Amino acid sequence: MSHTASPASRPAGPDFDGPGDQEQLFDVRHIFNVLRRRLSVIFGTMAVITGITLLVVFQLTPLYTATSLVLIDPREQQVVDIEAVMSGLPPDSAAIDSEVEVLRSRTLAARVVAQLELVADPEFNSALTEPGLLAALDPRRWFGSDQPVEEATREQRETNRVIDAFQDRLSVGRRGLTYVISISFRSPDARKAALIANTVADLYVLEQLEAKYEATRRANEWLNDRLSELRAEVRAAEEAVEIFRTENNLVSASGLTVNEQQLAELNGQLILARADLAEKEAKFNRYRELRRTGTGADTLADVLQSPVIAQLRQQEAEVTRRLAELSSRYGDRHPEMIKVRAERRDLAVAIDREVSRTVANVENEVAVTRTRVASLEKSLRELEGRSGEGGLKEVKLRELESDAQAVSSLYESFLERFRQTSEQTDLQEADARILSQATVPTSPSFPRKGLFLVLALFASGGLGVALAFLLEHLDDAFSSVSQLEKGLGLPHLASVPDVTADVGSAIAAPFDIILKRPLSAYTESFRALRSAIALSNVDQPPRVVLVTSALPADGKTTTAISLARASASAGVRTVLLDCDLRRPNVHKNLKGGSGTGPAAGIVEVLAGQAELEDALITDEPSGLSYLPVKAGAANPPDLLGSKHMENLLASLRETFDMVVIDSAPVLPVVDSRVLSRRVDKTLFVVRWRNTPRDAAGNAIKDLTEAGADIAGVVFERLDLKKQKKYTYGDSGYYYGRYSKYYVN
Repeated sequence: MSHTASPASRPAGPDFDGPGDQEQLFDVRHIFNVLRRRLSVIFGTMAVITGITLLVVFQLTPLYTATSLVLIDPREQQVVDIEAVMSGLPPDSAAIDSEVEVLRSRTLAARVVAQLELVADPEFNSALTEPGLLAALDPRRWFGSDQPVEEATREQRETNRVIDAFQDRLSVGRRGLTYVISISFRSPDARKAALIANTVADLYVLEQLEAKYEATRRANEWLNDRLSELRAEVRAAEEAVEIFRTENNLVSASGLTVNEQQLAELNGQLILARADLAEKEAKFNRYRELRRTGTGADTLADVLQSPVIAQLRQQEAEVTRRLAELSSRYGDRHPEMIKVRAERRDLAVAIDREVSRTVANVENEVAVTRTRVASLEKSLRELEGRSGEGGLKEVKLRELESDAQAVSSLYESFLERFRQTSEQTDLQEADARILSQATVPTSPSFPRKGLFLVLALFASGGLGVALAFLLEHLDDAFSSVSQLEKGLGLPHLASVPDVTADVGSAIAAPFDIILKRPLSAYTESFRALRSAIALSNVDQPPRVVLVTSALPADGKTTTAISLARASASAGVRTVLLDCDLRRPNVHKNLKGGSGTGPAAGIVEVLAGQAELEDALITDEPSGLSYLPVKAGAANPPDLLGSKHMENLLASLRETFDMVVIDSAPVLPVVDSRVLSRRVDKTLFVVRWRNTPRDAAGNAIKDLTEAGADIAGVVFERLDLKKQKKYTYGDSGYYYGRYSKYYVN
C-alpha cells in the first residue's frame, strides 16, 4: 500500500489514468482503458442500432434490378458507296454520353410508359393505391387548390407523375470507357424489372431507326419538290438559248458558230505556220552564223540527214583510207598518190556544192513559209472583221448558254442525290444494338441485408466509441490517484477498497472488517493511512485528526470509524469524536442502529451539563473510546469554534494518543471549516467515481481559506475490479492484482 506525504515526495512515473488528463489524450493505454470500461455503452449502442437496422431492413420491400446492355457500334457498314442523310455516331466520349442522356430522357420514358400502360399500374401510379399515413399527413391534401381541374390536365399530371416514378427507378450509365451502356431498372416484381429494361433498350434502338427513316423521308420529299422546280428552270433556260440562236442566225455546229469554227481553224493554222517559220528561220540563221565565223555547215541537221552528202562522205572516207595505204608505200610524187589526192579534192568540192544546195533549199523554205504566214494573218484579220459585227450577240448567247448549263448541272446533282436517298430507305441501320437482354433476377438487389448489417455494425461501433469518449469526457468524478492529486493538488494518503459486497450476516458494517479480518486489503488500507498521517509531520506527529468530505455520503464517517478502530486495535489510545452535530452517525453505526441513545454527548460536555468521563463510550470489540452526539445544537459553528471546544481537545490530547474527529461535509455547512483550525491535520475523503471534481475542489479551497492543514486525500470505496479499467499503478490496481497477499 503506497502513501504520500506531499506531492513532491510522490515518485515520478508514467501516468496511465483516465479522463481529464490532457497530457495523456492520445496515450494508447488510456484509450484502451476508456474503451474497456465503456464496453457496455459500446456494445449497447451497437446492439440497439444494429437491431433497429435489422428491423427496418426486414420491413423494407425487396427490389429486384434487371440490366440490359446496349452497344454503340462505331463501325459503319457501307452497302453502297454513298453519303447517308443522317450519318452514324462519331466514336468519341461526348457522343456516348449524349446517348446516355437520350436513354434517360422523358421522351423515351414516356414511350415506355405508354407502350407498357404503366399509368394503370399501381406500382407507378400512386393514385390507384390507398393513401398511407404519410400521404394522409401531406398538407397539400388539406390545403390544396379547390379549383376544378380539366380531365386532360388531370391525365397529363397523372402521366407526369408516372414518368417521374419511372425515371426514379431507371438507372443508365456507361461502363467504363467502353461503348457499352447499361440500362437497369428496379422493381418489386422481378419479371417486370426485366421487361421494362428490355423495353427501354428495344425502344431506344427502334427510335434510332425511326429517326433515320424520318430524316430520309423528309429529304426525299424536299428533293422531289426541288427537282420539279429545277426541271422547269432547265426547260426555260434551254428554250431561251434556242430562241436567241434562231432569231440571230447563230447556227452552230458542235456547240460553235461558223465564224467561231473558222476563226478557230485559222488560228490553229497560223500557230502551226508561225512555229514552222520560226524553226526554219532558226536553221537559216544558224547557217549564216557558221558561214560568218568560217565554220562549215556540215553540222546542220539537213546536211547531216542528206543521203547524197552521206554517200559522198563515205566515198571521201574510202579515198582517205586508200591515200593512207599508198602513202606508206609510195612517195608524194608517185602517180597513184597524185591520183588519189585529186579524187579526194573532187569529192570535197562535190560535198561543198551539195551542202550549199541544201542550205539554199532551207533559205527558199523560209521565204515560202514567211509568205504563207502573212497570207494566214491577212485572212484572219479579214475574218475577225466580219465576226466583230455579231460579237455582242454571241456574248449574249454564251451568257444564256452558261445559265442553262448551270441550271442543268444543279438539276443533275439533285437528281443524283434523290436517287441515292431513295436507295437508302431500305438500307437504314441503327447505330446501337442490344448486346445483352435483361434476364429475370433471382435475388433482390435491395435491401442487401448482409451489407446493411455490416454497415450497421461499423456505424454503431463508431457511434458507440464516440459516445464512450463523450461520456468519459463528461464524467466529473475522480477515477484514479493521479487524477485526484492533479485535480486537488494534495497528496494521496490511502485508497480504501469497496467492501459493500462483503457486508452480510457475519459483518454488520465495513468498519467491522478492521476487527474481523485484520489481514484484509480494507484493514491494510487504514494501516497505510495511519502511517501516512504519522509521516505527514515526522517531528510532531499529528494527534488530532479531522475527517471530512465535500458532500454527504462520501464515506467520511466510515473512514473516521475505521481509522479510529485501526488505531485502537494497534494499541494506541484513541478517541473518536462525533462533531457532525446536524446528522450524527457514530453512535448509531457502532451500536448497529439498535438500542437507546447515549446518556450524554459532546454538546452536553461543551455546555457543562455532563462530565467528559461520563459521556465517553467504549467500543467493546476494539477498545475504542468515542464521544457521541445525544442532541444537536442550535448553532453548531459557534459551539465548535468556542473556547470550550478548544479546552475539550486539549483535555483529550492529555488523555489519548490519537483523536479522530468525524465532522460535517464542507460544502453544505461551515462546521468543518471552523473546526479545522483547532486540529493538527485534516483528512479529506473523496468517494471513487462519485464525488464531483468541482465539489471536491471547492471544498479544498474553502478549507484552505479557513486555515486548515490538510494532510491529504483518502480515496474511498474503490471497486477493485473496475479500478483496473481506469488506472495502472495505483494501490487499488495492486489490491486486485495481488489479492493473494490479503486474507479476506
